Amino acid sequence: MHAPIKYVEKGLSIAANGAWVVFNGLNQIRQRPSFIPAWSDKPLLKSYQKTKPPLGWPRETDSLCPTCVREARQEILDGRKDVSVLLNEKVGEIKATILERDGKIVMVKDCPVHGHFEDVMAIDTAFFKHLEDVFPGRDIRAHNDETLHNHGSSTIKHGRGSVLTVDLTNRCNMMCDPCFMDANQVGFVHELSWDDIKTVLDNAISIKPKRQMSVQFSGGEPTISPYFLDAIRHSRKVGYNSVQAATNGIEFAKSADFARAAADAGLRYAYLQFDGIGNAANSHRRVGNLFDVKLRAIENLHSAGVDIVPVITIVNGVNNEQVGRVIEFALDNPKKINFLSFQPVSFTGRDEEITDERRQAQRYTLSHLAHDVKKQTGLGEPTDRTRSGASSRAAATRTAASAWP
Repeated sequence: MHAPIKYVEKGLSIAANGAWVVFNGLNQIRQRPSFIPAWSDKPLLKSYQKTKPPLGWPRETDSLCPTCVREARQEILDGRKDVSVLLNEKVGEIKATILERDGKIVMVKDCPVHGHFEDVMAIDTAFFKHLEDVFPGRDIRAHNDETLHNHGSSTIKHGRGSVLTVDLTNRCNMMCDPCFMDANQVGFVHELSWDDIKTVLDNAISIKPKRQMSVQFSGGEPTISPYFLDAIRHSRKVGYNSVQAATNGIEFAKSADFARAAADAGLRYAYLQFDGIGNAANSHRRVGNLFDVKLRAIENLHSAGVDIVPVITIVNGVNNEQVGRVIEFALDNPKKINFLSFQPVSFTGRDEEITDERRQAQRYTLSHLAHDVKKQTGLGEPTDRTRSGASSRAAATRTAASAWP
């Protein structure tokens, strides 16, 4: 028989839960209007006003046929269709089902023209459920942005972004596999003029609710744009909170003066492409001493006062065994490495027409990452939010993971 205290505790728990329901309900009656921040023309949403898309599984969602998308893009580039079809038609849009199969979360979809597609979203159902459970709800609805966000069925409807990405050029000083930008491979140079850059920066920061507080310059390799430093200066001038560069680091490694010039212009973060520890772990980039280049870039950027964020694109079977070594490298260099950004591979650009066999073999998700962190470092528990949170807080560096589904 349970001790009486157990029944008392159970009763108090039930009473507390009931009191919270009553309090929460009363709190929604005749509330004061929410605060209207300077970056919006409408008040912030209260928690009960926020909506969520359907979550859980099995569920139906909107998706795209990858083959339809490629064909439509080529027709536009060839002049056989006008770009307006992307605005007026639902090009390539199909329904997909998210479901559990063999202990994994998968997305399955069928195109009436190109047949069946499926992909793994998570190898751990508990981990995937946790990601959905912590979704806070949609943010404030977009407004006063009709001239910039008129993208047909892809139009942004809710919330604020955090980082505006501006591709300054498709030129690059490397030839990488994978490369989601098809840099150097499309047969022509696409490079923003100075007027183009100012227009993008000025327009994006003018709309409300203000979506982008920070800007990241990318490419290709943004540092080889003739307007790289000017773009940084203009971003700071018009009010972006921080300026970032997604870079392979070569130009920063070549010249400490260039790193200082970027810092003086207002560069805050260098998101440094980083595949692993040692030249062998970077050899698939086809630059023999690439890790040495990274170390020199880190030294020059740190000396100039630029914060460094190694960005690790993880490909299963290529560099997933480097997860633990990269974390240990960051922990060993806490003054130089601010945090890490693990980015599971996105099969786009030159890799978008890979075989199904290769896609399945090299697919890597956030759930893979959580398990690799535990297996290779002993930090955290993938499906235990309390223990994994405590472990991450105890670390000397923060680890951010972003997925490209």
